[in-house]
Amino acid sequence: MPDLPKADLFKLLNLSANLPLDGELTPVMALNMIRNHERCNELTDADFKALIADLETKTRCYGFGAVLEEFEVRDALSSVFAIKLESYARFTYV
Repeated sequence: MPDLPKADLFKLLNLSANLPLDGELTPVMALNMIRNHERCNELTDADFKALIADLETKTRCYGFGAVLEEFEVRDALSSVFAIKLESYARFTYV
């Protein structure tokens, strides 16, 4: 999949705001939600790969494009941060 310039991502994000989605997000909206998370700066490449692996199985495609449930994105983020916390706790108490 080709990388999109930041300007194109913002254009997609603005266009997706006009879609009649109820509790669903387009992929660019999900990316924005992840990037705006208060702990996003703690995410590593491996964490992003885990998020992608988790969310790609939960993405559905309708006639106008792909969507994810908003709660699925929140749950995926929570799972990644929970694993990070568990790893840190094991490292600290060893």
